[in-house]
Amino acid sequence: MFLKTFKLKSNAPLKASEAKKLRARLLTEYPDANSEVLIPPKSNVTTLKIVTCGEIQTSVYCVDKLPIFFENEEKKLVPTIYALWKVPDLLPYFTTHPAVLPKLNNGADLMLPGVVTHGKGGMYVYGHYKKGQLVAVNLTSNKHAVGVGVLPRSSEDLYMCGGHGVAVKMLHLFGDKLWGIEPQLAQQVPEFKTTLSEDDFPELGKTPKLKRNEEQKLETQMNENVVLDRFEDLSIKSETLQETSEDSVIDNKENLVGNEVNITDNDNTNDVTSPEQILKNAFLSALKNHGKALQLPLLTSNFYRLYVVPEAQEAIDIKKTKYKKLSNFLNEMIEEGFIVVKEETKGVDKITYVDLEHPELVNFITDYKKPTANSDGTMENSLFHSELMELYTVTDSTAPFFTKINYKRGEGIPASKIKKVIREYLNVHNLPLSKDSTAEPKSYELDECLQSICKTKTATLSNIIALITSQMQHSYQMCTVTNVSSNKPMIQMSLATRSGNKKVTLVSNLEAYGIILPEFVKLCKQGAAASTTIVSLPNQKGDMLQIQGNQVRFIYNLLTEKYKIPTKNILGLELAKDGKKHKKK
Repeated sequence: MFLKTFKLKSNAPLKASEAKKLRARLLTEYPDANSEVLIPPKSNVTTLKIVTCGEIQTSVYCVDKLPIFFENEEKKLVPTIYALWKVPDLLPYFTTHPAVLPKLNNGADLMLPGVVTHGKGGMYVYGHYKKGQLVAVNLTSNKHAVGVGVLPRSSEDLYMCGGHGVAVKMLHLFGDKLWGIEPQLAQQVPEFKTTLSEDDFPELGKTPKLKRNEEQKLETQMNENVVLDRFEDLSIKSETLQETSEDSVIDNKENLVGNEVNITDNDNTNDVTSPEQILKNAFLSALKNHGKALQLPLLTSNFYRLYVVPEAQEAIDIKKTKYKKLSNFLNEMIEEGFIVVKEETKGVDKITYVDLEHPELVNFITDYKKPTANSDGTMENSLFHSELMELYTVTDSTAPFFTKINYKRGEGIPASKIKKVIREYLNVHNLPLSKDSTAEPKSYELDECLQSICKTKTATLSNIIALITSQMQHSYQMCTVTNVSSNKPMIQMSLATRSGNKKVTLVSNLEAYGIILPEFVKLCKQGAAASTTIVSLPNQKGDMLQIQGNQVRFIYNLLTEKYKIPTKNILGLELAKDGKKHKKK
């Protein structure tokens, strides 16, 4: 119902009297609902009149901008997943497997083969419900609702279908347009348990509840051993138990049992510091933020360089991960079902498909903060573009050759320099051309050092490069553009006059130093309090920055202090104001 964008006709706040009527209506339709939790007395309640993509007009009731209820075609209040997260007992539940959620997000209804019954038979395996009953859908991995729907048939008819047909006609799902109606307030599915057993899924329609006093008795009878057993079931690390004193375990026994999810989340937070988790988080962020805009097929190296690296929490060094190579990491992502990679030619891999509906990707949160500075505190990563440099590492077999040209064993050489290095070696040592070579390209007569590596006496330049690099270790290194290119143009600052005799400051060649222009513009607007725009000129390769007024001194200080650009690479400082006020004579 809300999988596609809907049209908003009106957005009006409800008066206190109208909100009171809404609470009374809620208690009429849902007698067991806690109206004060769903609609707090002092909350801001608004009603949205919308038209869905199927031309269905409905009303959505939002509490503090969060959708809580919407009306179906029968004008009955239907709780959203946000309402079910607050009060889980509003609707009965149908349980399915996590792998079914992407299918539901693609527009499919929940089918009977996907309903989890744990082998419980009988006429009322699907409960005691009538046709049109509102139900919620949850997963075997999480008891909280991920969808809301309606039964197209009664429970008896569902049983008589023999396990075929539609079980729940979906109305609202986690991840649809209603869930993200306020993107800044959109929430993820709260964790209930990390693992669930068959006892967690009673026969549908029969959900016995423990009374509050029975639960309290059960909790008071639990001793420390029971608490530790619960920890073992959740695979909590022994280090966590050692750090927690015995007194704190006994005093907070009830809190630990009731907040198992928080403990699990803390473990996950610690794992984020590992290089493998940082790499995977950057990969998921790239798919989450840029997946829909990717132009497939896309080279895997370009995807990593242009999308994964900028999303990294910290600088990525694949060598320090268990994967060692980019291809190994991508193979694991392929096995997990995130992407499909096809080998176009030998050594050239392209991403041909991205599963944006993957459950782990849907539940992934991308609002972590990136570090603002390197470990040495010299520069902020968010200010510079990152560059993925292809390297070939000197191995034992190639060391006799590279040590002659001042490269050590284990040192990385950029792939773009390999050809230049080998060509210089041939010229310095005056290796003659082969007398038998009459056609282009001509072959060289190799010396003893090259013969021992290439296993031949004559070879062309391209063959020499191929034979040497085949015996070297191939890898990648992440660095900023400021460390990549050597022959950069000077940053040029100049002044110009626009309409009304207004001066503007023009800055060019910033991109050659890897500076991210939008971030630079933001700093100029904040520091100089001047209008700043990016200007594209047809006769120039890069973009030019235009700042209102004479801001040469400010730009110079920003480049040298914030970006650590050498002063010798900046031109135009003589145009800055001298800072003195001259009196008129």
